[in-house]
Order: sequence, then structure tokens, then C-alpha cells
Amino acid sequence: MLFRTLSWALLALLTSTALADAPVLKIATSEYPPFEYLENGELKGKDADMVRRTVERMGYIPDFVVLPWARAESLARRGEIDMLFSLTHSPHRERFYHFTDPLSRARDTFFARSDANIEWSSLNDLEGLRIGIAASYSYAPEFMAWLDTADIRIVELSQESPELVGLRLLALNRIDLYICEHSVCNYLLDRHQERYPDLASLQPLPGTVGEERPFRAAFSRHTPDGRELRDRFNDALADLRNKNSE
Repeated sequence: MLFRTLSWALLALLTSTALADAPVLKIATSEYPPFEYLENGELKGKDADMVRRTVERMGYIPDFVVLPWARAESLARRGEIDMLFSLTHSPHRERFYHFTDPLSRARDTFFARSDANIEWSSLNDLEGLRIGIAASYSYAPEFMAWLDTADIRIVELSQESPELVGLRLLALNRIDLYICEHSVCNYLLDRHQERYPDLASLQPLPGTVGEERPFRAAFSRHTPDGRELRDRFNDALADLRNKNSE
């Protein structure tokens, strides 16, 4: 028993020593539940857990900072942050980042008041409406292109929690539609209805805006060896998934 206790103590000492000597990766994200969110000061969520485990498997210590999304992207693009998550790929963003393999899947839908009686089968059916979007977010390419030509009023939200702000504006009839990742806004409706009862009047509309797209992490192109780190991240991510499937 004494030998086993000493063995575990030695293992713990070696592990803590190894972690103390491990390099640090600076990683930015924003609150986007259920993918990543703060709970009692701790970063949680399915994407956050996957990034943490993958980075540790690479032999790095993840140093997370949670910021408004526009601020997080600005730091990553300037190289003040090594890595960013969760985000979708776009040709514009490719100029700034080395994208990883997918972490999860994103599906954008429109949310509306249940008494609005809005139906749509194509984006052009929505012309004349007030549509809320989150600043600096990259939606489906066809939706982004439509915004440039459609006869609509765009309400761009740059607050720290644009999804909750968008839902509240919708409930107050300040906008007619809010585009949001399906699981994110459903999560927020469930979590905040007690505090904001008017959210009970909202519902997702049938249909997906564009195609379902993968959420990824991305290394800044200003990060030294960013492409190599991205490749190592992908290898560690694949190893974790293979281990979990055994």
C-alpha cells in the first residue's frame, strides 16, 4: 500500500512538473452557449471542452480569454492571440487564419414572434422586414450575398451578448426576425425566460438559412509556426475522437 501511495505521489509530481514546463497557447473565444460559455468563472461547453483536451494532448497549456466576438477576432488577426474558436470558414477569413478540422456543426435559423405569421421558402420572401444580425459573424455565403442586395432593414448588433439582445429586441417588436444558430438561441430562450417572460412569445421558423456548416478553431497567421500548430491540433483531435470511439 505504501509503495502504491508513493507511486501515485511520484506520478502526480512528474505530471505537475511537466505541466509547469509546458508552453502556453493563448486562446480567445466568446460566450456562445452551448458551444462555449462561462459558469462560475469557468469556461465550459462542448467546443470548449474539445479544444481544452486537444490542446493539452498537444502538450500545451490552454490560456483562455473570453471576449466579445469582434474583439476576439481583432486580437487574433493581429497575432496577439494564438488561436480562436468557434467560427466558420469563409474565403475572407482564410486570409487571417489557418483553420482546423471541424469541432461541431452549426445550423442557422430565423427566430420570430409566434404571432408574426411569417413564412418563407426563399430569402426574397423576407424583403421589407427588419432583420437582426450579429456584427462580425460570418453567416452562410448566400445569406451574406443577399444582405447586400435585398430590400430589408438590417439591424446589426455589436453588444457583448448579441444573441440575447437580438431575442429581446425581437420580443419587443423592434425587429421582425433574428438569425441565430439554432441550438444557441433555443438554449438562451430556455435559460432566460424566467427573467424575461416576453421571450416565451418567440419561436424558430422552419427551415435552415443556407447549409449546415462546421464550427472550427483557427490559428492566427501571425502566430509563429501557426500552420504546423494547426496540423498538430488536427492530429491530436483525430486521436481523441478515435480513442472515444473505441
